[in-house]
Amino acid sequence: MEIENLQAPYTRFERDVSLGNGKGNDMPSIEIAFKEKAIPTWRNQLTIRAFVVSIVLGTLFTALAMKQSLYSGNFNPINMYAGIVGFSCIKTWIMIIDKCGILGPPLTRQENTLIQATVLGITGVTSSGGLSSFIFGMSLTAAKQRDPPIVDKLNVKNPSVGWLFVFYLATSFVGLFFMAPFRKVIIVDYKWLFPSGQSIGYLINSIQAPLKTKFARKQVTTFGKFFSFSFIWSGVMWLFTGGRFCGFSFFPLFGFKATEAGFYWDWAGTYVGVGMMCPYSTTISVLIGAIFGYTFMFPELQKKSGKWYTNEVGRDSFHGYSAYRTFVTSSMILGDSFYQILKLIIIGLYRKLQEKDTTAALPLADPHSTDGSSALDIDEQFRTQNFLKDKISTKYSLAGCAALMLVSIIVLPIIFPQVKWYYVVVMYILCPLFAFSKTHAQGATDMYINAGLGKIGVFIFGAWAGVSRGGVVVALVANGVIENFIASASDLMVDFKTGYLTVSSPKSILIGRFIGTAVGCLVTPLIFRYFQVKYPDLGFNSSTYPIPFGVISREAASDALQGASGLPKYCLLFCYSAFALGIIINIIRDFLPNKWGRFVPIPLIMAIPLTTGGFLAVDLCMGCLIALIWRFRNKSQADVFIPIVGSSLICGDGLCTLLLSIFSLINWKAPACVQFLRSQLAG
Repeated sequence: MEIENLQAPYTRFERDVSLGNGKGNDMPSIEIAFKEKAIPTWRNQLTIRAFVVSIVLGTLFTALAMKQSLYSGNFNPINMYAGIVGFSCIKTWIMIIDKCGILGPPLTRQENTLIQATVLGITGVTSSGGLSSFIFGMSLTAAKQRDPPIVDKLNVKNPSVGWLFVFYLATSFVGLFFMAPFRKVIIVDYKWLFPSGQSIGYLINSIQAPLKTKFARKQVTTFGKFFSFSFIWSGVMWLFTGGRFCGFSFFPLFGFKATEAGFYWDWAGTYVGVGMMCPYSTTISVLIGAIFGYTFMFPELQKKSGKWYTNEVGRDSFHGYSAYRTFVTSSMILGDSFYQILKLIIIGLYRKLQEKDTTAALPLADPHSTDGSSALDIDEQFRTQNFLKDKISTKYSLAGCAALMLVSIIVLPIIFPQVKWYYVVVMYILCPLFAFSKTHAQGATDMYINAGLGKIGVFIFGAWAGVSRGGVVVALVANGVIENFIASASDLMVDFKTGYLTVSSPKSILIGRFIGTAVGCLVTPLIFRYFQVKYPDLGFNSSTYPIPFGVISREAASDALQGASGLPKYCLLFCYSAFALGIIINIIRDFLPNKWGRFVPIPLIMAIPLTTGGFLAVDLCMGCLIALIWRFRNKSQADVFIPIVGSSLICGDGLCTLLLSIFSLINWKAPACVQFLRSQLAG
């Protein structure tokens, strides 16, 4: 196997750890545990066995995820257990061939990361492909269940394997090409957290680490201990969910009135772990946003029922209260992202004019100097060098992005005659702004905001086309183009974060993503076709698989046909104000001195709990409080182990989610029910 000569950096690690200067240099390095494991070149990270295991696992997880989404509309994230199952499969593979007398190469953490990226590429087509939402919403089955039904030919498109395959191929790769050149800015310069990607990185490092140093043994023991605790805790919480509205998910930590306002503790280990790893500014921004939204803004809007809007509509209708929550919060998110993109462009142009080498500011390691650097700093420098060593050509990435956009502009109007070529052009003009918004939200808090951003696309293009020109199908196609773009773009950054921590080449990760996405484009329509043949009543309320979000997506597209006139009173005014506020707050943050600017909340992060619920602020604050106390008592220990403990809580909860998903599919129900009721109701 071709390897790279990295002996010098490892020697420097050992020297730095052994010297110590009283400032933390005696703290062991994570990377030194792997000093005897060679790092393969990016080509040698691409192994046949990794791709075989990835395709098998990706296909199985796709079937599982689709079955769950068609049944309930929910889609549990797969990244938390893909790495563990992939590791187990490769280990079993190696054990079997060893028994046959064939000596196979050892499993590397880079190979494990490739499996992770490829599996998520396969399943990502299912999660963002909309077969349980906007794709099924185009069908005649969904159209007949809406009152009044819109069943004319222009507003109906029944799913079939052929056009689904072409649609996914045309739209699922564009986001990968677009986002790949931003890996340095987002991962190295901005250092966005991406909690799930970081958690998987620590998981892979823990299960792959040689236990030859004291720190390596302590790291693995700590991760395993809290991973097991989180897994068991999630399982115990499930035992009390044996009925409707049962369980500890709505624990009234601050009383029933606060619970009604959205402030409750859901006992989820995932977001407590995220809170431990998040910067304090993120947690404070989430808390301020939740307090403002659920104690002032939303209660005031609810008082306007019957004056500004009517309640005689569906819960997710654009004509009611939901429009304020969806569009106002999304407008603030987009305002923040617009400012950040504009700032990146201005800074980039300024550097070009000044003819400065942007790489000079990178935190690269000096192999001859160790003074003033902690072991954690040296780990970061070493990972940064490896992450940036294999270049991904910006020119070729943008050329590929442009070529695929052109393919979409040609192909989509052929599949959907209602979708004009200029609609597709405008969709892709909006996609970069939406992708940056989603990536920022996922990078900061691990929350998915696809639905809110997709609804903006539904509203814009549904109103533009109108019912007479197939506006329902146009709106749902716009939803699909936008969601596929932003999901693939942000998920690639999650994989890059994992690769950064496991010293994997971004080239091999990107290739794994491409191959996984291509397989997903083929596998997803075929599995959906199986459900269509097996269950002829698929999508009806009486069916085993009612696809509830299909009808909801069609209702949203139908509501959008009325345009701005169908929105509640002052909704557009609030949207414009929120967009402007997202820009103004960022300007204040940037122009204030750092000692004051860091206390100004981040607009995008403030808006996230307004779309998800106030419980997120409670969970993050719990994790933040744990981290704060730990740092107060032992800062050096906390700086090393907080990311490990937080990651283990996320991974344990995620693996338990896989087990509970299987339980729900085989109709295993929890044996007990716990509910929290007011005393007068309980009596």
